[in-house]
Amino acid sequence: MARAMAGANDQRDQTIDLDEPLLVERVRRGDREAFGKLVDRYSEQAFAVAYGFLQHAEDAEDLAQDAFLRALERIDRLDRGSPFGPWFYRLLVNAALNRRKYLARRRMEKIPEGTTGPGDPAADAERAVLRNCLASAVDALPDDLATVVILHDLEGFTHPEIARVLEIPEGTCRSHLSRARRMLREGLKELRHP
Repeated sequence: MARAMAGANDQRDQTIDLDEPLLVERVRRGDREAFGKLVDRYSEQAFAVAYGFLQHAEDAEDLAQDAFLRALERIDRLDRGSPFGPWFYRLLVNAALNRRKYLARRRMEKIPEGTTGPGDPAADAERAVLRNCLASAVDALPDDLATVVILHDLEGFTHPEIARVLEIPEGTCRSHLSRARRMLREGLKELRHP
C-alpha cells in the first residue's frame, strides 16, 4: 500500500515537472489561469516557508503574496524549460530574509500562540517561551544557515531541493545544516541545563 502511494506521488511529481514549463510559457503569454495553477500548486508551501522565517501569520501571508507578484513580474527571467518551483522559492527566501531584517528593526511584541483558547495556562506559557527561544536562536544564526534550517527542519525540503533553491552544492547544504544545528544546540543549552 505504502509503495503504491509512493509510486503515485512519484508519478504526480513527474507530471508536475513535465507540465510546469508549459504553464510558465502560458504565463509568459499572459494566461492568468496558468499562473493561478502555479499559485495553487505552491501557495500552501510558500506560506509555510514564509511562516518559518517570520513566525507571524499575517506577515507570512503578505510575504507569500508579494513573492507570487514578484514571480509574475519577473517570469521572463526564468530560463525556458526550467522548473518554476526552485526559482520561485529562491525569490521567496530572498524576500523572507529581507523582511526578517526589516521586522527585526520594527520589534513587535507577539502574543504567544495558544494563549487565547482553553487549556492549561502554565503549559501554554511554557510552550510560548520555548517557541520564542527557538525563534530567537534561529534568528541569531547567519542568514545562510537559518535558511537551510528553516527549509529542511521546519518545512521538510530535502537536501537536493534546498541545493536547487539556494543554488549551492548539496554538500554545502548538508554542512550548513550540520553547523546550524550545532549552533542551535549551543544557543539553547540553557534550556536543557538551567
